[in-house]
Amino acid sequence: MKLLITADIHMGRIPSVGELPGLTGVSAWKKVVDAAIEHDVDALILVGDVVDDDDLWFSVYGHILDGLDRLDEAGIRVFGVAGNHDSAVFARLSVDFPSLTILGRGGSWERVEFDGIELVGWSFPQSTVTGNPFDRFVKTDSSKLSLGLLHTDLGGGRSGYAPTRIDDFTNSGVDLWMLGHIHKPGKVDSAEVYYCGSPFGLDRNETGAHGAYLVTSENRIRWDRIERIELAPYRFESVTVELQNEENRDEVRRRITGELRELTREADRTLFIRLNLRGVVDQRLLGRDLLEGDERYIALFTLPNGTIYLDRVYDHETMPPLDLEEIARGSGPAALLAKKILDPDSMRRLAESYGELEKASYRAGAYQPLTASYGDEEEALKIAKEQALLVLQSLMNQVEGTR
Repeated sequence: MKLLITADIHMGRIPSVGELPGLTGVSAWKKVVDAAIEHDVDALILVGDVVDDDDLWFSVYGHILDGLDRLDEAGIRVFGVAGNHDSAVFARLSVDFPSLTILGRGGSWERVEFDGIELVGWSFPQSTVTGNPFDRFVKTDSSKLSLGLLHTDLGGGRSGYAPTRIDDFTNSGVDLWMLGHIHKPGKVDSAEVYYCGSPFGLDRNETGAHGAYLVTSENRIRWDRIERIELAPYRFESVTVELQNEENRDEVRRRITGELRELTREADRTLFIRLNLRGVVDQRLLGRDLLEGDERYIALFTLPNGTIYLDRVYDHETMPPLDLEEIARGSGPAALLAKKILDPDSMRRLAESYGELEKASYRAGAYQPLTASYGDEEEALKIAKEQALLVLQSLMNQVEGTR
């Protein structure tokens, strides 16, 4: 038994990248259908919000039916539950296409047997549900391997999107739960509960790999494998760059491109990078012109399988440079540290201590398999000063916080 499980496709909504040719509001759906056929699954499971809005009926209807026709020809059944975005459109689709089975229509729990397993599901009856669906859940003593499907705001408290608690799932008697609504995929705590995530990242907040889950049972006694497969041809990523008091804008740009160049070694698809600048820098260097151009994304590096794009909108948590001489004229720990930073002999002794610690770490048992690669004295001095400045900045922040 092999199932492909996904949610939150949001057909009709185009991912906010704007740079990939051929990317449309139905690209993710087509990729999901392709994956189901490629992996020769027994069923495709859809856990809500397949369509972005009930009003998009005409723009997505034909594409959905094309996909369902392809799945039917491949002998793949389709099961699902409705989410808050497509509470009405799914019910209409199941009337037109008998191979599509929607569980729990009208906000009632429903159990369906399929090829020796039991599917358990509940669908949104309308776009907003403030009650917990488990308030009406009835636990059974079925001996069949079970899979639960629910579009829900787990831990959502007073949410309007079918809020639930983790205990609802662990006490349900269902072997595995696959959820929709949250677009970040992954397991929830230690329970057998997973959020499918969106198959394609829809905006810059949906970082990391996106795809679907391939779930397998060899003998229908237990779920043997729960694997994530990546489907999206791109990723949104956030990259932090530490600035080190660069003197001009060109130096800042070189620091950024140097960090991003490292990504080209491992990237296997197009990346859309949002910068988070940290460290110390003259704030005047971070103006609107830091990342040139008028387009939202700058094509920075070309890869064998895509492009690295840099988002011209960036975040920063930087600090202005410290006036060491002014601080050293004061009193207290900050003044003492500033004096040491200004004293070449003190910094050299600190760098020597750092170098000894680095060598000792390579001699430690846990790191002996590593090839020792010690930095030179200049590198050690640079690191020592950077760390001392970070400590000094922290001290100054504490002083400011007490005023």
